[in-house]
Parts: sequence; C-alpha cells; structure tokens
Amino acid sequence: MKLLHTADWHAGRTLHGQSRTPEIRQVLREIAELAQLEAVDLILVAGDLFDSKYPTPDAEEAVYEFFMTTGQAGIPSVVIAGNHDSPVRLDAVGRLLRLADVHVVGEARVAGQGGVLELAVKGEKVRIAALPFVSERRIIKVAELLGSDPGAWRDRYRAGMRTLINNLTAGFSGDAVNLLMMHTTMEGATLANSEYTFHCTEAYTVSADLVPEGVNYLALGHIHNPQTVVGLAENQARYAGSIIQLDFGEEGDDKVVYLIEAAPRQSTKVHKYRLKGGKRLKHFRCQRAELERYLPEIARCDGWAKLSITMERLEPGLKDRLKADYPQLLIVEQSVPGSERERVRGVDHTMSLVEAYAQFYQEDRGEVLPDDLRAAFEALYSQAHETAGAAL
Repeated sequence: MKLLHTADWHAGRTLHGQSRTPEIRQVLREIAELAQLEAVDLILVAGDLFDSKYPTPDAEEAVYEFFMTTGQAGIPSVVIAGNHDSPVRLDAVGRLLRLADVHVVGEARVAGQGGVLELAVKGEKVRIAALPFVSERRIIKVAELLGSDPGAWRDRYRAGMRTLINNLTAGFSGDAVNLLMMHTTMEGATLANSEYTFHCTEAYTVSADLVPEGVNYLALGHIHNPQTVVGLAENQARYAGSIIQLDFGEEGDDKVVYLIEAAPRQSTKVHKYRLKGGKRLKHFRCQRAELERYLPEIARCDGWAKLSITMERLEPGLKDRLKADYPQLLIVEQSVPGSERERVRGVDHTMSLVEAYAQFYQEDRGEVLPDDLRAAFEALYSQAHETAGAAL
C-alpha cells in the first residue's frame, strides 16, 4: 500500500501581520493533487492542522477543502491533534469529516477506546496507533514541576509516554501494516527555530527505545524541520516538517511530504517529494553604509523578507519608508551596538506570552528565568488554554 505522510500545516498562521493562509491553501492543493497522481491509499496527518486552538474561518476552509478533495477521490485520511490544535474541536468536527473518510483522534485515547484504528486498504489490513500531542501537564503535576529537578521530569514524562505507546501498540502483529502516529519531540531532533519551544525542550523528549520493533513506520509531527529519527532506521521513522517556511528560522529549508510504500512483514520504502508552493523567506543583514547596495536585491525578492541593519545611531522613520517602498519587507530591525535601546527593547507583541514573561523577568531582575519557574508558568498557561477550549 502507498501512504502519504504530512504534518504541521499551521493553517491560520500570520507572520508579523501577514496572513500565510493563502500560501498554505496553495500547498494543500498541491498535496491533494500529488495524492491523486500517485494513487495514494491513505494519508497520515501528524498534527498541527491549525496554528491556533481557535482557527479563523479561512484557515478552516483551507483545511476542510483538502479533505473534501481527497475524500471525493476515494483517499481516506487519519488525523491526530498537535499542540496548536484544540483536541475537543477536532473530535467534534471529526464526526462530520467521517463523511469525507477522515478518521480524527483529537483527545489521546487508549486501545479499545478509539486510540487504535484498523482499516482495510487494497485488501491489506493497516493498524494505526494514533497518539496526539499529550501535554506534559497531564503526566507531571504542577507541584512536581516545582519540586523536582529536570532529570526527574524527563524520567516521569518518558515513563508515561512509554505506557501509552505500549498500550496502543500491544496488538501489533505481522498480519498488518503497523503504523504509529505521534506529535511529540524525539530525542536528538533538530529544531527549525519556529516551533513552540517549551514543548520541544529536553525535559519532554521521547527516546527511540520507546518505539516497538513491530512498527513498520512512525509518522511524526511537531518539529518543523523534516528529518529522520536518531536511533531508528531511515525508512522506519520521519518528521514530515511544516509545509511552508513558517518563520525566518526556517530560511532556506526545503518543505516536503513523504510517500511511503508499506506491506506486512516487509521493509518500508520512503520517498521524499519536495513541495513547490509557498513563499520563501529571506533574512538580509547589513551595515547602514551598505543599505543602498542591498535594496535592489530586496526588490527582487519574491518571498517575504526581514532586514537587520547595524546602525551608528537610530533613524526615526527609516523602517516605515523601507516597508512602504518594499512591501515584501515584513520586519525592519535597527540595532546600535552597546546602546541602551539594544539592551532594553520592551515586549514584542508577536512573541508568546511565556517568552514575554521570560523577557520581563530578565529585565526586572537581571537574570535568566529559572527553568522550574518557566515550566510552572507554562503549565498554568497551557491549563488555562485547555480549560477555555473545553468550555467552548
């Protein structure tokens, strides 16, 4: 059977005020067309369909259009929730998506209660252990975050994940293609510097030895850089990565989906398909005296651009003039080495609340936010979001 593995669509994403949803819609259409051209039998979407737990209407339209297209083509899909998705919202809409042959696992479930799916594809049985993103808060209590060292957090988190994985894969056998889908951080993964960093820290990683030998393929989401998994064979596990360059940390990265050939009791084959859609990101860096020389190159940029200028003194109005003349410039930064402005910048409202708190803490106390306090703040923040989502 032929599978298509994708993840981290992040529909609804904005980059410094610029909506990326039109680009995401374009790439989703490209993936749907590829699935039909390649006669794919099953699509695996490993989480983060949306960039927010409360997606915008255009983001929902882009995602559901994809599933309508593939469903009408007779291609089923299996979807799990990522850390950016609302599990309860996905489970709710999942009942409607079944009409397009889409099988959704939003909330984490155990085997026998929806955590394992069995489908018949081309006369072969495929068994999918579907493990959505599991918040560390559900495995480690907030009190333990404050009272234990990071090594203890990691051990407790891994023990909980091992229990879940073992439960979901206990029924794997040689009579089927056995797939494991997860939205998590594997030990040794290389970040693209655009992920929600707290959920990618060393304290909450999963090691390769938690993956049973009977798994034909491990389809991963969460890390935006497509890659293999340390400790597992190249054809056994992959991160699909994001489908467009989401932030300037992904500058120069290729975006891909994987086409998987799998059969019971046979080695899996993995083929990479490079995605063509989506605007590329480019970060320009120069001294003020070099700026005029860089402007023609910025003008030729057909993607989104960021410009960092090292100045002798700040020039009020320069940012606005440049952005007016070059609409592809999303960010213009001026820095004066050693200046008070460089040392204390104020809160950037595009950063996450956790990072804003870390910046406030450092400016207020002159020291880096301690790991245990960061973890407790993040746990409370995540709990508030989950509670709000459940109330909708």
